[in-house]
Amino acid sequence: MNTQIIELPLEQIRLGKNMRTFYQEDGVQGLADSLEEVGLLAPILVREAPDGFYELVAGRRRYEAAKLKEYPTLPAIVLSENLSVRQVQLVENLQREDLNPIDKAHAVKAFMEEGGYTKSEAAAKLGVPRTTLTDWLQVLDVPAKYQAAVMSNFYGGHSPLTASHITLAKRFAQKVNSPGMLEVILDGAIDYGLSRAETKRVIDLMLESRSLSLEEAVDIVRRKPRRTGDLHRGERGWRVQDAVASLSQSGHYLVTAKPDDLQQLSETEKRELLRTSRALMHLLEDITQLLSEPAQNTKLG
Repeated sequence: MNTQIIELPLEQIRLGKNMRTFYQEDGVQGLADSLEEVGLLAPILVREAPDGFYELVAGRRRYEAAKLKEYPTLPAIVLSENLSVRQVQLVENLQREDLNPIDKAHAVKAFMEEGGYTKSEAAAKLGVPRTTLTDWLQVLDVPAKYQAAVMSNFYGGHSPLTASHITLAKRFAQKVNSPGMLEVILDGAIDYGLSRAETKRVIDLMLESRSLSLEEAVDIVRRKPRRTGDLHRGERGWRVQDAVASLSQSGHYLVTAKPDDLQQLSETEKRELLRTSRALMHLLEDITQLLSEPAQNTKLG
């Protein structure tokens, strides 16, 4: 990382050229009082000046609170000289604890575009693992409704969805080479209220047995009793014969279903049926591809 943290004497710090002479003092006294109890939780940001002083870039309230308490030194991050003012502002923005996942992702993206950095270069400059930075950015790759669900969770809403859910779902979709499974997993996480840990266990089960539906995996994870007639699981997944029988039965139900019956479903039932249908479509595509391959290359159990 192109930064370093040092204990900097306050007498060597001066306000940056772009800082206002007057500023809002609300909360400085309270912050100063808290310094005695818990110390300074986040260092200020400074740049080294040619005359040996350090110009304050961010952390004005922390600096003023330390002056109020007559602290001799203050922990400071000395920023690399090749960072622009805009990049410095983005780094400071990323330090905020109240920064929501969407704004954080946009800030990281802007930081990369501003400096023309690759993910690895940006991660090194921000002092985070590349995988962490990638996880931050992935929230921008999903449809708006999932971004809204992540925001709802961050601000204490009812949505269980987090940026970690998106990372898990995206990796799963890539592993099974089926982009549509991203939304299947995310819809399932929302509808069933799955935690990150539960979502990971559901995905692990679905990877272990590709014919296992999301609903069945959720049943297993939450230890719900299985219904009579459900597929019987063997040592290496579901038996092909059982899968064929189940698909035939499902096909019969769909053929005989009346449109009016579908309209009478509740919104929750409609969403569950839609999610299940999408998952089934992806499974059928995989099965169709396997069955279409030459017999000598096809292994179905």
